[in-house]
Amino acid sequence: MAKKKINIDQLKVGMYMEADIQESVKGSSNKNLKLLGKGVLITSANQIRRIKEAGLANVTIDTSKGTDTEGGEVITQPNLETPKQREHKKKPLPPGRKTEYREALKIAKKTKSAVTNALKDVMGNVAMGGTMDQAKLKVAGKLMTQAVFQNVDAMVGLTRIKEHDAYTAAHCVNVATLVLAVAFADGMDQATCEMLANAALLHDIGKTKVPLEILNKPGRFEPHELAEMRKHTLYGEEILIDMGGISEEMMFIATQHHEMWDGSGYPHKLTGQQIHRFGQMTAIADVYDALTAARVYKPALPPHFALNRIYGNRDKEFSADIVDLFIKSLGLYPVGSLVLLNTEEVGIVYEPNPLNPKKPKVGIIRTRYGKERHVPVVMDLDDASAGEQREISQVLDPTKYNIDIEAFLKRIAS
Repeated sequence: MAKKKINIDQLKVGMYMEADIQESVKGSSNKNLKLLGKGVLITSANQIRRIKEAGLANVTIDTSKGTDTEGGEVITQPNLETPKQREHKKKPLPPGRKTEYREALKIAKKTKSAVTNALKDVMGNVAMGGTMDQAKLKVAGKLMTQAVFQNVDAMVGLTRIKEHDAYTAAHCVNVATLVLAVAFADGMDQATCEMLANAALLHDIGKTKVPLEILNKPGRFEPHELAEMRKHTLYGEEILIDMGGISEEMMFIATQHHEMWDGSGYPHKLTGQQIHRFGQMTAIADVYDALTAARVYKPALPPHFALNRIYGNRDKEFSADIVDLFIKSLGLYPVGSLVLLNTEEVGIVYEPNPLNPKKPKVGIIRTRYGKERHVPVVMDLDDASAGEQREISQVLDPTKYNIDIEAFLKRIAS
C-alpha cells in the first residue's frame, strides 16, 4: 500500500482516508469521528466539512485505494515479509540445471520407466532372434539425454532405485544414465550424448545370447559359467555388426566396458589409452551400478563406500581423469547415502548440491533423541538462514541399521 500524511486542507473527494487518525484524537467526544469507521472513501464535500469540524490538522490517505495528491509526507511501509517467508525463497538453479530438482524428478521417473520398458522390448526381441528396433532405441536415447540436460541430478538420483529383469534392461538404463552424467560433467554436447545414450543402453546386449540359467543364476558362477558370461562382450560385438549402421565408437562401448586401465579386464586385456574413452566411462558406470546392487551372495554397497572403492582404484582399474569426473557427477555424498549429522540426527541424502558438494539436502529420519520419523523432514544443509548449522559428520552403513533407503527416498519424493 502507498500511504501519505497530508494537511487536512488537501483532503478531496475520491481520496481514501485511513482510520488511524482516530488515535490522534483518542478520547474525543466529537460525534463527527464516528463516520470514519476503519477507514473511509471520501465521496462528498459534506464528509470533508464534518472531518474538519473534528479539529484534525493532518490525515493519512491510502493512494492505492483512492486518488493521490501532490506533496504530503510519504509513509514508508515496514517489510511485512516474515523470516519464514524469506527462508523459503527459491535459490537460483545450479549451473547446467534448467528445472528445479523436485519437478525434474517427476520427469525423470517417467523417462526412466518409458526407456526401461522400451529396452526390455528391444532386448527381448533380439533374444528371440528378431531384429532390433533401432527407431525405438533412438527415441529412448533422446528422451534420456533431454532429461539429463534438464537436470542431471534427478536422473542420476534414480539410479539408486534398483530393479532386476531377465535381460538386465534396468541395469543398462542405470549405466547409460551414469555414462550421460559423466559426459555432461565433461562438457559434451547434446548430440554426442544422444549417441552415447544409445550405445550405453546396448552395452550388455550380448547377454541376450547367454543362457538364462547362467544369466539369472542367483549365486556365484562356476568357472565354466563365468567364462560363458564373459563372452557377452564378444556376443555384443556380433549383434551390433549384424545390426548395421553402428559407429565404431558405439561398438567400443559394448566390447570394452569390462577392460581395466591396468590390463586386468577382458576380453582383450587392453591397457591405458588402448581403451576408448567411451569404454572407460562405461566401465566405471558398470562397476558402480554393480557394487551398489544387492545380490544373493553379497549385500549392496552404500553409494559413498562404492565411490571410495572406485577412488582407491584410480590409475589401477580406472584412469584418474574418469574417476574424478565420475565423482563430480555424483557428488561427494550420492543420493541415498545414509549420514550422521553434527546434531546427532540421522538422515538420507535426497538432493546433491553441485555448488557445495559437502552441503546436500538431507531427509532427516531420526531425531537427535533417537525418535524415528516415518515421514522424513528435508533439511538444506546449505541454508545459511536455518537456525542450527547442520553438517555431515559421518557416512553410515544402512545394512547395520536395518534401514530401507529406497522406501525412504520414495517418501521424501512424495
